[in-house]
Amino acid sequence: MILYRYFASQVFLTMFAVAGVVLAVATAWRFSGYLDEAAQGLLTQDILFLIIAYRLPGFLELVIPISFFLSIMLVYGRLWADSEMVVLQACGFSDRRLLITTLVLAFLVMLLTAFVTLYLKPMGDAKVEDLFNEQRSMTEFDTLVPGRFQTLRTGKRVTYTEELTDEGELDTVFISEFRSTGFQKPKEVVTVIAESGHSARDENGDRFLVLRNGKRFSGTPGRGDYQVVEYEEYGQLIERERNLEPHYRRGAIPTLTLAQSPNPILIAELQWRLSLVVIVPIIALVAVPLSKVNPRQGRYTRLAPGMLFCILYIVSLSAARSAVEKEQLPIGTGMLTIHTIFFVVMVGFFHLDKLGRPFGALISMFRRKSYAPA
Repeated sequence: MILYRYFASQVFLTMFAVAGVVLAVATAWRFSGYLDEAAQGLLTQDILFLIIAYRLPGFLELVIPISFFLSIMLVYGRLWADSEMVVLQACGFSDRRLLITTLVLAFLVMLLTAFVTLYLKPMGDAKVEDLFNEQRSMTEFDTLVPGRFQTLRTGKRVTYTEELTDEGELDTVFISEFRSTGFQKPKEVVTVIAESGHSARDENGDRFLVLRNGKRFSGTPGRGDYQVVEYEEYGQLIERERNLEPHYRRGAIPTLTLAQSPNPILIAELQWRLSLVVIVPIIALVAVPLSKVNPRQGRYTRLAPGMLFCILYIVSLSAARSAVEKEQLPIGTGMLTIHTIFFVVMVGFFHLDKLGRPFGALISMFRRKSYAPA
């Protein structure tokens, strides 16, 4: 029991450290993309951290198995390199007990991965889709940021305001819009400036930006026939997105709904989620023989082959997922073929050392005979 607690503490501490580093890098990369969208006015700043929080389970579904595999490689590799594993075996800690300990740890990680992949990740993706659908239904006025030139999604209008109060009052407003005047004709530019403004709705429910005390400039770039109109009050229509239908990706669909669907695309999504749980014990058992290194070789000697095995495993599952979606693989077996292949490879790793000993003896005998005097 003491040895089990020792192995569990070492593996899980290393796993959390590796997962934390990978998760921090992935989160920072994704957050930078959302910041760019917020700067363009596509997202409001108050939901950025909510999006990142809901996206975390999506990062963890792959980070957890890979970090668990790396933690076994690092911890067991250190024990072999420092000869601690040799001492444990001399004290009666057999390879069988090591495998049982690894499988118990893998079972705990499987439960965590299943909870994240089958429940948390779809729920988080659904929350993110709700936020995105809400953002798509907003106008540029709703996402306007004071002190920043903001481009409409279509790229045809630029809006700026110096101040924006909680009541929706704007101060020092600038709007410049490109308008097409016909086929193969120069585009007209309409620029509106105003001292202040606010939003309002008419009887049809259309939303306008009501500007006060300003000027309106309209004309074709390169020509000198611009029209200038001064006004006390001017209404600017705020365009809405045409497609306001809620949209949900397959990753946001609950797992139980996927299990009841005959759609090959949804079946492939279900098999992908289950596969992320199944790979945990397989890659954990592969890490056991791969982590066995000679103290003279160094503890990280077999880390690269181990990572290559993980990458090939995940890439193969991704390819099988696409094949199931296109019905190029039988839906019934689906990704089970990939798991079977890599399970056989895992068994081969376990027998590699045992098979290598007779081959090594034969090679040594051949060398002795080659160098024997005639």
